Amino acid sequence: MRRFTWLVNLTLALTLMVIALGAYTRLTDAGLGCPDWPGCYGRLTPPVKDVHIEAAQARFPDAQIDPFKARNEMMHRYIAGLLGLCVLAVFILAQRLRRARGLSAALLALVMFQAALGMWTVTMNLMPVVVVAHLFGGFALLSMLVLLRVELGRDPADPVEPRLTRLLPLAWLGLAVLLAQIALGGWTSANYAAAVCYQLPFCEGGWHAQFSLRAAFSLPLGHETYEYGVLPYEARMSIHVLHRMGALVVTAVLAGLVLLCMRRAMSARLRGLAASVGVLLVLQVTLGLINVVGQVPLFNAVAHNVTAACLLAALVLLVRQLHVQSGQVLHARGRARPGAAYGVAVQGPMKLR
Repeated sequence: MRRFTWLVNLTLALTLMVIALGAYTRLTDAGLGCPDWPGCYGRLTPPVKDVHIEAAQARFPDAQIDPFKARNEMMHRYIAGLLGLCVLAVFILAQRLRRARGLSAALLALVMFQAALGMWTVTMNLMPVVVVAHLFGGFALLSMLVLLRVELGRDPADPVEPRLTRLLPLAWLGLAVLLAQIALGGWTSANYAAAVCYQLPFCEGGWHAQFSLRAAFSLPLGHETYEYGVLPYEARMSIHVLHRMGALVVTAVLAGLVLLCMRRAMSARLRGLAASVGVLLVLQVTLGLINVVGQVPLFNAVAHNVTAACLLAALVLLVRQLHVQSGQVLHARGRARPGAAYGVAVQGPMKLR
């Protein structure tokens, strides 16, 4: 179990690294740094030396070879490949130890689908729908690994607080709006709309006259490449404004959830998770504002992506803990005592209604 836990920790670190490298690759316009897959111009290493660049140019005469972009893309693929091997090892050990079999199988299936999405991202020339799906897959992988790590750790009994059941609808709403905002963020980035508006709170004057929901979610098909975007200014501006509006909604919902958890929860664990969500939310909003004021500085934009992934994982853990401490609707007559499903001791006779 110690080795298994160590392996899960390593896989978690690699997942964060892959998310950061994926954002860096996308933001440096290196998504098509290698026009083929899984290699790069027919090689397993990016063309850096002159002789390799000449050979790659002869093999792909229409390509504009950029060693910097090719190196970024291949570094992302190398680390993602190592991550895939670690997830496979997690699956094998989980089956042998008979721990978290279902979750480890889901992780393996997801990482295989992620590999397919990575291939389609290149072969479909950065089609935004595929890029957003690839981003979602990475975030989901991190959240599932965090859940696995928590399941493997020692889980001391927490007091059952039935009144926390009232917070579950708000928690699930927070998770839903955060997922929608992540999708909007990916859609903004995939359509190269992050640098369209530089004024607060939404965009430059007169933006509402050109705002169009239909334009924001329309994507012309049949383009040879989607690199640098294919949508007109009207559509990109609408996407960008929607992302900012979504940020206001997410901030309001999650801030309310955090405050209510801090006010009503008795256990230190739940309060700590709520505080973590609050801190990550403040950090994410700050990074978003810096993106606007600083015109999307590279490393700040990468941090914005990584923080979003961490915020999602922290919120998933908060929802899980709310379910644990609320007793997960243990209202059946005489079938279960509050907390029995989670190893919480309940003293005194059980009164049936």
